[in-house]
Amino acid sequence: MKKHGFGLIGCGAIAKLHARAILDIENAELVAVYDYNYEFGKKFAEEHGCKAYKTLEEFLADTNIEIVNICTPSGLHYEQIISAANAKKNVIVEKPIVITHEQMDKAIKAVEENKIKIEVISQLRFTYSIKTLKAAIDEGKLGKIYIADYRMKWYRSPEYYAQAGWRGTWAMDGGGALMNQGIHGVDMMQYLMGGVKSVTADCRTLKHNIEVEDTANILVEYNNGAIGVIQATTVAKPGYNRKLEIHAEKGTVILSDDTIEVWDVDDMEKPELGVSMAKSGSSAMSFSEYHHRLQFLDLIDAIENDRRPLIDIYEGKKPVDIILATYESNKTKTKVNL
Repeated sequence: MKKHGFGLIGCGAIAKLHARAILDIENAELVAVYDYNYEFGKKFAEEHGCKAYKTLEEFLADTNIEIVNICTPSGLHYEQIISAANAKKNVIVEKPIVITHEQMDKAIKAVEENKIKIEVISQLRFTYSIKTLKAAIDEGKLGKIYIADYRMKWYRSPEYYAQAGWRGTWAMDGGGALMNQGIHGVDMMQYLMGGVKSVTADCRTLKHNIEVEDTANILVEYNNGAIGVIQATTVAKPGYNRKLEIHAEKGTVILSDDTIEVWDVDDMEKPELGVSMAKSGSSAMSFSEYHHRLQFLDLIDAIENDRRPLIDIYEGKKPVDIILATYESNKTKTKVNL
């Protein structure tokens, strides 16, 4: 069995989750890491049984690294995607893939020219609840969808923003509650509804001492004719589970984080229901690596079978485009069409 060599750029909290996911895959191994703080990276490498490099150039020159995991602040992603692509490495990158249209264009050009494969982390698409709901929608089992809402009422403390100076900045975070945390919900809604037609936004900074929004309310028109609200905030103390609600011709479905809470649909047997035990509403890292692992396996399979990853650069672009349109709507106080 061929072992696929992974290397991590950035050794912060999310990198630990990536490392655990890699170690859980039989035909994968963590080869090396790079962090701009070499001593920090070296300690991480010692804890995970791999090598640490002092420079990105040395890291990317390691022929044992086939897949590069980018676990750095969002504003650094596009430069690191380009560097990895030019080194002919495949890429896994945390959300958001990039934070501006210009960065996106440059990243896509590098990926296409170097013919590498890239997987953008949007792990909730790999959950049982989203896969079940997506199949039901695509098969027409819900009938016409009228309303599709998503609400993320989370709390992040002042310390959360203060402990990492890049958080809550336009240059490195690309936005606030919507671009950093709410992007998962934006991606799920556009994925389920077949895309977004227009957005009308009201974004505000209600509590936190940050440059960007800590609260966003968006009126959304979807491509399938449905309407709804997407809401994201980090001021809802102590923090609550995300809610996704769909009201359709044949009934209603409600998800609580990664769990199906309500499935009242005519002429359809209920799938497995449950009560979500998620704690991500109040803690940034309180989730398992299981669904990240599924995305890593998807990229490995895409490499072995020479196919597109399920969430490639073009899929990763979609929620970013919607969020950037939202910021434009908030700035101009107008509806923005996508």
